[in-house]
Amino acid sequence: MARQRPTPMLDALKLRENALTSIRLGVEDFERSRHQGGDPARALSAIRNLFAGVLLLFKYKITTCVEDPADAAFLIFNPPEVLPRSDDAGGIQWVPVGNFKTTTIDVRTIQKRFEAFEIDIDWDVISKLQDCRNHLEHLHPAQTLGEVADFVAELFPVLRDFIQLELGESPAAILGDAWQLMLLHHKFFIDTTQQCEEAWSEACIPEGMESWLNECKCLGCGSTLLAPAQESLDAGDTVDYDDDRFQTTCIACGHQALIAPLMIIALERAHSYDPRDGDEPSLEGCNQCGRRTFLIHEQSCLWCTAELEYSECEICEESLTQEDQDSGGLCAYHAHSYEKFMRED
Repeated sequence: MARQRPTPMLDALKLRENALTSIRLGVEDFERSRHQGGDPARALSAIRNLFAGVLLLFKYKITTCVEDPADAAFLIFNPPEVLPRSDDAGGIQWVPVGNFKTTTIDVRTIQKRFEAFEIDIDWDVISKLQDCRNHLEHLHPAQTLGEVADFVAELFPVLRDFIQLELGESPAAILGDAWQLMLLHHKFFIDTTQQCEEAWSEACIPEGMESWLNECKCLGCGSTLLAPAQESLDAGDTVDYDDDRFQTTCIACGHQALIAPLMIIALERAHSYDPRDGDEPSLEGCNQCGRRTFLIHEQSCLWCTAELEYSECEICEESLTQEDQDSGGLCAYHAHSYEKFMRED
């Protein structure tokens, strides 16, 4: 077996302090990004610091699960590769090759450590926040301001529960002013979201599209805080009938756009497919209303609620499509056979 050098030194208290510092800096950058019309560079710095700080705090929690500092280091640093070797008796033994790396574990490995030590966290939210961070890294900075605000609002309850329940500490005590700023922003976000939802109740969103309204983001800044434009409401327009002119206004940056295309884009994104993988489309244009909101497997339109009159072939029970509806309940093959029989009769 290869001789192992000691694992890298780990200072758990320093890890904790670095985590809290990153979170505080992230909140400070977030606040500065919102002043004087918004600072895109500060917005990117905010999201990087906040996400990095949360991961460091997670790693600190892992170190508290064992008493021996050496064991804590084994849990935090990336282990050497383990390869099979002959045991000289016709079998194999698995032997670590090399040394523990100087790099620490990634998000996926942190999750495995948490599961092993029964540490509870909402990983769906963490995964979403990670995707948001990665997404913002590749966007033009000016498009990130609203998304960073959403990021901070979603991070608040995760961080609050983790600090209170897993670390047994007070968020206000260890984060100070940064925590108060997060608290105020979260309250603003929740209150504004509720106000937007109440305003949309007057706009007559098609029932089948209501869930996709929540997935819409501002084209200007990426925020989800979208409200119906007051001028559209004052004109008596409704989304279901006046989708060609009903506007939405972003609370974060004031950008206006038609709401219907945003909802349909969100729907199409969820139903995207790759034919190279053998996937088939699950969404298509509706023959009744013309909008691309017809769910093929559900055989109904989310916008106008149109459904197929004939869902199965009366002869072979094959599923029918919108294009088969003029064939009197027959699939293409049996409709053709019937027409041929009638011509020859």
